Amino acid sequence: MKKWQLRIIFALIAVCLVLSLLYINSSKTLKIGVITGSNWGVPSPDALKIIDNAIERFEKKNPNVNVEYVSGIRKEDYSEWISQQALSGDMCDVFMVISNDLATFSDVGILENLSSYIESDPSFDESVYFSSSYQSGQVNNVQYALPYESVPTLMYVNRTLLESEGIKVPDQNWTWEDFYEICEKMTKDTDGDGVLDQFGQYGYTWENAIYSNGAKIFNEEGTESLLQEDKVFDAIEFMRKLERLNKGQKVTSEMFDRGQVVFCPMSFSEYRAYKPYPWSVKKYSSFEWDCIPMPAGPSGSNVSQLDTLLVGMSRSSRNKDMAWKFLKELSFNVETQKDIFRYSQGVSVLNTITNTDMIIDSLQDETPGGSNYDLGFFNSMMENAIPIKEFNGYEQAMAIIDGEVNLLCINDEDIDTAISRIQDQVNTYLESVK
Repeated sequence: MKKWQLRIIFALIAVCLVLSLLYINSSKTLKIGVITGSNWGVPSPDALKIIDNAIERFEKKNPNVNVEYVSGIRKEDYSEWISQQALSGDMCDVFMVISNDLATFSDVGILENLSSYIESDPSFDESVYFSSSYQSGQVNNVQYALPYESVPTLMYVNRTLLESEGIKVPDQNWTWEDFYEICEKMTKDTDGDGVLDQFGQYGYTWENAIYSNGAKIFNEEGTESLLQEDKVFDAIEFMRKLERLNKGQKVTSEMFDRGQVVFCPMSFSEYRAYKPYPWSVKKYSSFEWDCIPMPAGPSGSNVSQLDTLLVGMSRSSRNKDMAWKFLKELSFNVETQKDIFRYSQGVSVLNTITNTDMIIDSLQDETPGGSNYDLGFFNSMMENAIPIKEFNGYEQAMAIIDGEVNLLCINDEDIDTAISRIQDQVNTYLESVK
């Protein structure tokens, strides 16, 4: 072989080696943190398929990126696991954020502020989200996370029990007045032993009443409570009326499960998990049940709370541009969000996907032989839901309010005087944690 041919061969080998080294050096590993199983406390054995599918698509589009995650982290251990990762300096580039961790993680500097990525990315469009889901990722109007999966709270109705008394299931525009009237009719001693054994509702709270009457508990910044207004007073007075119907008897979730209670607020994930056969046999087999919006107060509407599982970017990530792309793969990508319906019990956060037909089709697919579902209210309910948004000191402030207001709902203390006292107590606490 001539010398010039050898030189060409060696040159080609050298080029290949250099290119290989460049490729190796340019390859990136993106570490993500995920929850194993359901965030909503219901059977969801295939939830990780959503992540696996998203990774497969992402790695095909970005062949120099390897996405990896640790499996087996349950929800109850997840927050502590993320905190430990941050302390050890081995933080994930992208990770799921439980709603009650958002304020804490943003406050201590774990989460990256996403504003600059959102503003500089022409392909990103926040209008494709339900506004309530999107706002769930904000702290003081700053976007620290994108929504991944949402679940609204709805009112569950024991249709069998209502029909046995000749009462129709309320429509989607029902009110407190309708709610109370049905509860009053349905609360009774059915066996004549002098003890109530059938009840109107279980689990309806002062929070449900306040939100459905157009009131708020805190201001947007979380610096003060907003309890001292007529809408709140009306909500507490309504709760007192409901409580008096039970004559001091404690109503439990087991009573609803056994078919003794008409109404019970629950997450929509429970409806998705237990409505279709055969899961319905495992949970509520003794009666037919459906879901409707929450009843509207005189100053409010048929709204309820919305809990959202979020995804965020680590502030310490060394691959932030790639992390932003993967955030979009989980939150913004249509195929990923369609997988929410296929493999989870939540609801897609994209208003371009989640609609009444999609919800009903998903439930029909899960039910052999099909079934009828009256969910025409779902779109507007998702858009107008109240996002759960926490802040520094939220849990303690809510604990103070919850304990005091629950007592207020069952005693005869003057509401105006009591609320003034509670608000002063809460505001003093919030001032101390600023």
